[in-house]
Amino acid sequence: MMSNTPKKDPFRRLLIWTAALLVLAALFATGFVLMDKYQQGERARAVQRINEENQIIIEENMKLRAEQQAKLQTGEAKVWPEAKAEGWDVLDVSEFPLEPGREQAVTRAELLKGGLLLVNRWHPMPSDFTLVEADIKSVGTATSYRVPVADANVLLMDTAITPLDAMIAAAKAAGFEYYIAREGYRDAATQLGYWEKEVARYTARYSGDALTEKAREQVAYPGTSDYHTALSVNMDVYNRNDSVLNKMPFQESDQAKWLNEHAWEYGFVFRFPVQNYPDSQTIDKSYKTGIDLKINAYRYVGKPHAAVMHAMNFCLEEYIEYLIAHPHIAVYQDGILKYEIYRVPGGNTDTTIQLPNNAREYLASTDNMGSIVVAAIY
Repeated sequence: MMSNTPKKDPFRRLLIWTAALLVLAALFATGFVLMDKYQQGERARAVQRINEENQIIIEENMKLRAEQQAKLQTGEAKVWPEAKAEGWDVLDVSEFPLEPGREQAVTRAELLKGGLLLVNRWHPMPSDFTLVEADIKSVGTATSYRVPVADANVLLMDTAITPLDAMIAAAKAAGFEYYIAREGYRDAATQLGYWEKEVARYTARYSGDALTEKAREQVAYPGTSDYHTALSVNMDVYNRNDSVLNKMPFQESDQAKWLNEHAWEYGFVFRFPVQNYPDSQTIDKSYKTGIDLKINAYRYVGKPHAAVMHAMNFCLEEYIEYLIAHPHIAVYQDGILKYEIYRVPGGNTDTTIQLPNNAREYLASTDNMGSIVVAAIY
């Protein structure tokens, strides 16, 4: 008996599936084309929007520039004063804000080593100086004794040793040798020993505040000596084959004359000027430094600050006072901007400072008076 159920045609089913797939493929292709056109349209609209926004910015900048030019022509806009064409010139630009630039992270350790840490009878050492004590090195060892020293225990901050080495090398190249570094960093225990010995000399005649003031005439109170900063070095001359030179007071030597003329070029300044010392032209600054002694101490402050102090005949205390009164200065050499120096609050912790975008490098230091002094170097 034969079945009445019609047989399925496999070829026909294949045609149906093929047609369906072709329809789906066409739909997908159409959708892709439409989506691509949509995305192209979105990109075009985005480009147009960006171009329009950029054009608005350009027009606004051109408008602001035109307004600035108009103010310049009418004398309404203020501009930096013009520097001298020759020599060093320090201009007060405190009424002008620092140009927007980049941020630079600085650590408290970097600020302690930056050169302007002020330590004297009125400003004692900061308690966190221990952060950088490991960076105090033997001058002789660090320079392979290119800088002659009294012994291996003459110590300085690493940031001061390199410029000291360069300065002594330059002096030698100029024909001046036989320098010797007599003393550098003093720790608190050493200073205390000096202090107690000095106090003992006067205990029979003085007491209380009078005794303290008498002792201070010769020795800084522990914690207030500039030698604590590890940035000051006591210089002298010595040649084992020249007894005449060895007996000569340092400031009467040709070596001292060269040092006093050129030390600032390497970032060093004479630390304690007193009347007619280190030379006959020196004006007494003991009322600022608190030290009325003939000490051959040269203090590292960094090239930008030494240039200003040299040009304006400032001791360290006077320089910081000047920056308090004039917190933004521009330093020119032969009409070219060399340094931009500014004082801003802060510096007791790790922080950030603002730098002009075109500054090549910088120095940053705490002044131990609640502020940071930044020198942008061009």
